[in-house]
Order: sequence, then structure tokens, then C-alpha cells
Amino acid sequence: MNKTSPHPEWATKFRKPGTELRLIRNKYYLYAVSSVYDPITKKGKKRTGKIMGSITQANGFVESAVRVLNKKAQSPIDFSSIAIKEYGFSGFINVYFKEQLDKLKSFFAEDWQQIVAITYCRMVFHSPIKNMPLHLGKSMLTNTLEYSFTDKKISSLLHSIGQKRETVVGFMKSFIDPGDYLLTDLTNIFNASNKISIAKEGYNRHMVFDKQINLLYIYSPTLALPVFYRLFAGNLREVKGIRLTLKESGIQDAIMIADKGFYSAANITFLQEQNLKYIIPLRRDNALIKYELMSKTSSNYFKFDDRYIWYANYELQEQQIFLFLDEKLMIQEEKDFLNRVENKLEGYRIENFLAKNNKFGTMAIITNDLEKNASRIYNSYKSRNEIEVMFDGMKNVLDADKTYMQNEETLQGWMFINHLALQWYYIIYKMLKEHELLGKYSVNDMIIHLKEVRKVRINGNWVLEPITNQTQKLLSKLQVAIT
Repeated sequence: MNKTSPHPEWATKFRKPGTELRLIRNKYYLYAVSSVYDPITKKGKKRTGKIMGSITQANGFVESAVRVLNKKAQSPIDFSSIAIKEYGFSGFINVYFKEQLDKLKSFFAEDWQQIVAITYCRMVFHSPIKNMPLHLGKSMLTNTLEYSFTDKKISSLLHSIGQKRETVVGFMKSFIDPGDYLLTDLTNIFNASNKISIAKEGYNRHMVFDKQINLLYIYSPTLALPVFYRLFAGNLREVKGIRLTLKESGIQDAIMIADKGFYSAANITFLQEQNLKYIIPLRRDNALIKYELMSKTSSNYFKFDDRYIWYANYELQEQQIFLFLDEKLMIQEEKDFLNRVENKLEGYRIENFLAKNNKFGTMAIITNDLEKNASRIYNSYKSRNEIEVMFDGMKNVLDADKTYMQNEETLQGWMFINHLALQWYYIIYKMLKEHELLGKYSVNDMIIHLKEVRKVRINGNWVLEPITNQTQKLLSKLQVAIT
């Protein structure tokens, strides 16, 4: 028996600083302990942590099973023991994302390979940090990396990237063409952390008031790529974030393309004061719209997507309003309304149909860009569809609409990874679009096919496994060669 302790020496000898010995039901257990400051008593207060293991006279200290598993999870994966690895998407990266890789090498010379590996995990597996080492261990990417991945190392790298905003900005600005006009839009990312100062309760169009962060994006229609982003506090409206974002990006000629819910006198006044260009659709009941001006007796029409669009335009102080008529849409809307009349749905009567007759198929846009004609204004607004594709890709495919990051630096690094994955997403989207395959295949379909292409190690050499006919058919249509 130890003279200074009621416990036997064979048990107390395992008690180290930061641990506590406990006798529970005649068995000894070792717990982690720490001291925290109590602001009320103004003294240190003991906090008991997780169990470390048990102690017996016969076996000494025996580490707990949970602790053993956690240590294994934190240890690097032995890549050399894996004989079958994903190769399709890994090989695709080096060929089709070459511009992104080259610029990463330039701006992140020491970390670019790790950044590519983490982006791969987000893009292909929508993976949280804790599962990334497992996915990387089964990828051919790791065959060229002299780096052991653990979730702690990944978190540390993200934190480091988040502290290098100037480097991140330099990378993003390298994609911006001074002669290009760019579009801006904003979305929300929900975050419940109390440790991130920009996570605030704020308004969004879905009327959800949870803590969130605003993400402002700039999209290039010329490149068909998202090129720049910035995070803002969740309670800050987008019009107040645009000017700072444009200043940081160095962009001189950006156009804000909004949805119908954005228009208000206050928002218009702010945009005008900030000398920001905008294209904003108006609700059909807006008093500014002069439906009586729409006529098909003039030559005011242009061709868009294999159909003709009629228009009227008129000036309003420092702005102009364009009223467009899409006859294909008009016929569809008239048909839908009359079907509801026939089915006697509430609010749908023939009198209402006649009252709305001059509004079917129309769209009104207010803009302060006085240099663009009707066709360019219309095409610019339709480019908003590409931005919506971008946010859908981010939220649905990359699963980035919420985050559990516990500090702002790691969150910033995490968002940069998602930005890269979003650019990769768009490159695949463009490939499918250019080859007219979007009707049959999504970006996610393409990823699934690619990641099923694998290599197997035979007699020390990595050999490509036979590719299924379905996957080979898709790759052939896209003119993608896997060798």
C-alpha cells in the first residue's frame, strides 16, 4: 500500500500527470483529467475526461477498446497493402483539370498535391474530413504522394489555407479576364457553431432563420466557370457585400443578376449609389410595367434557343425596362391556366384569364446597363440559369450547404476546397453539355462511371481492369480516353 494513497502501488504507478485513478466496484480505472478556470469561484476546477483503460495487478494497465480504435483511426493508412485502387477519376484529374492543377502548383507550391487529394474526396465521395484517409488509401492518387493522410493533418491544412486569404484570392483572380463581364449571386450555408463569428441568424427566401453564413459568388459566362467567392455574416444583405467582393477581386465590369424577389426601391437605390450594374426581373403585377407597349407589328424581335422573342423597351430615369414576350411560354401558360379553369380550381375563372391575357408569356426586366440591347439583356438574364446550376451543384452534388467547422480559418479553407470541386464540377457539366448528353447523364453519373474504373496490382505492376461496356460507351461519346 502506498503511504500517501489509499490505493496499492501496483495501481498508483500508472497514474501520470493529467490522469486520475478511480476504484469502481473493486476494479481500478484510469481517467483523463484537466483543469478549467471557474469565473465564479475564480479558481481552477477539475474536469474529468474519457476513460483511458483499466488496471489489474496481474496485467497492469490495459488500454480501453475505444481508445485503441481511435488511435488506429488516427494512424496513417498503409497504402502499399492495398491491391485494387480507383483509377478512373484519379487519372481524369491530371488531364481535364490541368489548368486548375497548374495554378495550384503556382500559388500553393508546397501543398498543392494535398489540396488536390482533399478536393478529390469532396468531389467523388462528398466526404467529411474523418473519412478522407480511407478514400485516399483506395485511390491511385496516393501512389504519387509522399504524404500520409490523417484527419488531424487534413484539418491542419485547411486551417492553414484559411489563413492565406491573399493566396486564395490570387489563385481566383488568375481566372478573371478583365474584358469579361461577370455575374454575381448569393446563397446561404447553415452553421450551428457558436465559435464562428460570421454565423448569424439571417433572412433567406425559404424563411429559415437558423444561424447561417452568406456566400457571394461571381460567375464568368465566358469561361462558364465560378471564378470568385467571399463569405459574409449571415445577417448581412447581399447588396452590402457586393462592392467589397468586387474590390477584392479587381473586377470592374460585373453585373448583378437577381431573382424576382430581390426588387425593391431600397435595393435599387443602394445599387445605384454604389455604381453597380444590375439586371433584375420584375413581378408581373409591378406598376412600372407598360404591357400596352408590347406589339408584334414592329421589328422588335430576336432569336433565342431556336424560338423568337418579341420585346418592347422604354427608359425610366437612369434605367430602362425591357418587356419580353415568349410565345412558346405564352401558349403553355394559357393552357395551364385554362386547364385549372376547367377543373374548377379555386381562384381560376375565365374572367381572371381574360384579365391576365396580356401577361402570359411575358417577362419584364429593369436594368441600369444602358449599353446593352434587348438580346444581350435577355441572354444575360438567362445566364442566371448557369449560376443556379452552380449552386445546385454545390448544395446537391458537393453537399456543401451546411458545415460543422468550429473555427473561421478552417471554414475558409473548407470553402476553398469546395470552390475547387465546384470548378471541377462545371468542367464535367460543360463536357456533357457540349456533347448533348445532359438529357441522359448528370455530373454525378459521370463521377460514378469514372470511379468504377480501377487498377489492380499484379506481380508488382498496376494493370487497368476491363472497363464495362456502359462506362466505355459514355467515355467514347465524351472522347475521354482512360489508359
